[in-house]
Amino acid sequence: MHLLFLFNLACILTHELDAIQQEEWRFFNMPFQLEDDTAYRLFTILHVPLFIAIVWALPSQNFQIGFDVFVIAHAIVHWILRNHRYVNFNNPVSRLLIFAPVPTAILHIIWLAL
Repeated sequence: MHLLFLFNLACILTHELDAIQQEEWRFFNMPFQLEDDTAYRLFTILHVPLFIAIVWALPSQNFQIGFDVFVIAHAIVHWILRNHRYVNFNNPVSRLLIFAPVPTAILHIIWLAL
């Protein structure tokens, strides 16, 4: 069951790489109106503390459950925003990285609850 969680983590981290390719910083930059290059750099560099926090918290079962819930919520948000002009995850690989972890997140939560 640990592999289920690692699969989810790998998909989400790879999705974050894809988010740079898909220019996701433009969506998050809407309220700030930073220059595109500045928004890209800020979006990218903010992933460093995010990834540190994730790696640090990995052994925690509570973190794993929270991450599983995040994976599910994340997929729902992407589904809702799928037609937004700044959300460009409309290719099979991007969608696989977003939606494939949902069933395994559910299975992982169930496994931890038993």
